[in-house]
Amino acid sequence: MMTTTAKMRAPTNAKAKTGSYDWGLLSVVVVLLALGLVMVFSASFARGSEGYNDAYYFVERQIIWTIIGMVMLVIGARVPYTFWQRWSIFMMGLALLALMAVVVFGSEKFGATRTFFGGSVQPAELAKIIVIIYISAWLASKGKRIRDVRVGLLPFSVLLGAVAVLIVAQPEISAAILIVATASVMFFIAGAELKQLLVVGICTAATFWLVISNSSYAQGRLDRYLDSIWNPMQSDEYQVQLGVEALARGGPVGTGIGDGQAKLPGCLPLSWCDNIFAVVGEEMGLIGTLLVILLFALLAYRGLRIALHAPDNFGMLLATGITSSLILQALLNIAVIVAASPPTGVTLPFISYGGSSMVTALAAIGILLSVGRYSGETAQRSSELGNLTYARFDFGWRNRRPRVSRTSRHSAVAPSNRASPVRKRQRS
Repeated sequence: MMTTTAKMRAPTNAKAKTGSYDWGLLSVVVVLLALGLVMVFSASFARGSEGYNDAYYFVERQIIWTIIGMVMLVIGARVPYTFWQRWSIFMMGLALLALMAVVVFGSEKFGATRTFFGGSVQPAELAKIIVIIYISAWLASKGKRIRDVRVGLLPFSVLLGAVAVLIVAQPEISAAILIVATASVMFFIAGAELKQLLVVGICTAATFWLVISNSSYAQGRLDRYLDSIWNPMQSDEYQVQLGVEALARGGPVGTGIGDGQAKLPGCLPLSWCDNIFAVVGEEMGLIGTLLVILLFALLAYRGLRIALHAPDNFGMLLATGITSSLILQALLNIAVIVAASPPTGVTLPFISYGGSSMVTALAAIGILLSVGRYSGETAQRSSELGNLTYARFDFGWRNRRPRVSRTSRHSAVAPSNRASPVRKRQRS
């Protein structure tokens, strides 16, 4: 009877070991996906009808990529996030090989060699999440030694430099900027000193300035943007001008879904992809743009909340990196449309058309949900202990310890156990 009772209770105890998923975060992502599908169809049906004889050409492919991304989200949510820590070095090696291969064997599109298979797969998008995983594992392993320049700043700079060079060579300057910015946020959260971040910032700014100065294409776009920064409506950078005009036509409530002009042939380029926020502003007005911003603000809140309650340093850094990457990418895309930044070619996560971007973003959300699942376990244990052990997320200003393997911990305890009989004999 005792055995039967134990077997009956076992599933309940096993289920209690993990918390529930963050359904608030998942709800925000689902709303963004639904809004994105509607806007992709509205922004692309004219181009699909004219160029492909199929008004549903783009939205059908977006639905397929969304389904694949949701599968990756479920897998990422089900797999314990610590799994990625063990395979971080291997994945980083694959990412570097893919970035090198795309420069040599990639498909040229819009004057750049960034993709495989005719533009369907973009390694730089996958590299974003892999770099976050690797840097999270690397920073968590250093602990408080991250303040040592030889242990923290120098290896960190070399790693980021290698990744940035491979991405800039495509060229994909905006993706390199996002990766460096996200990694810098993680480096700061891990406990790096402000002067170290200042060095990283100066070196990064100088490097990108040299790259832009030696690229006639990038320099031209930057010069045109700077010349028209005070009057975007008269900008020589037609993409900035058309984006601002679309927002102005939208007004407070918009022209209505499907009734915008920015998506018409000969108007705003790539209205279903890079410039989809302008279509949202024109057809849904100020209310629609504020809705999108609010959704990303909620995503930031839920993601940082997961980081706040993460069970360990790796989980905290991983959640912070994923959240920062998605939010920074969204801010950069919006900044281009409102003429606060030169055109970059960055997509709006979950809304813009794009296979690699969609699958990578949803996979990242799955990993974030996995961290949140185990964060729920930690929060539940703290509640049971009377909230005596909490507030573990203090942005790196604490005496961290590097990761120690289970074997090392046992060996560290063993000497004290062996010394106890000696102390007993001395007392006797």
